[in-house]
Amino acid sequence: MKKKTALSLVFPAACPPDSKFLLALSGGVDSMVLAHRLVELGVDFAVAHCNFQLRDTASHQDEAFVKQWADNQGVRCFSVRLATNTYADHHHLSIQMAARALRYQWFDHLCNLYGFDYVLTAHHLDDQMETFLINSFRGTGLKGLLGIPAQHKNYIRPMLHLTKAEVVNYANQKQLLWREDASNQSNHYLRNHLRNRAIPPLLEA
Repeated sequence: MKKKTALSLVFPAACPPDSKFLLALSGGVDSMVLAHRLVELGVDFAVAHCNFQLRDTASHQDEAFVKQWADNQGVRCFSVRLATNTYADHHHLSIQMAARALRYQWFDHLCNLYGFDYVLTAHHLDDQMETFLINSFRGTGLKGLLGIPAQHKNYIRPMLHLTKAEVVNYANQKQLLWREDASNQSNHYLRNHLRNRAIPPLLEA
């Protein structure tokens, strides 16, 4: 029987303990693990969920799942439905870039409106590797090769030192519930192709 271990979160030393945190909660395993650890640690936080309306019923089920979790935990929940396809067409962006722009705009709006000091996201070490490879393929400069920062302005990524396997293992040990995004299995996007096809052999080498 495997020993159950706590998952460590890393916050900047300059982050005051009484800060107001907003967690970006998609309902996927990564953000649900972060949410669970914040509850365990007694951190005062609210959650924000973006429904990009890209997967029909599944998108609305994700939204309902996050709202139910927040209600069960007594955590304040903000949710928004975004016209991602329309925004992408209007601004001549890919769907992924449009979704990224929309969610960060909304997170910033919530911080300004409700006085949140920091936004927490559940990026992990595998995301870091994917970003490094994508930037390398596209011919980036030094900034791009540095990948995802642990903190950028008021955005903090306290799980950036953890691998995806560690995150999933913790979720299974704690018997957490989460939502699987079926689009993650598609290799249509470069990031998904790297995640599903290119990186696993590298990790096994």
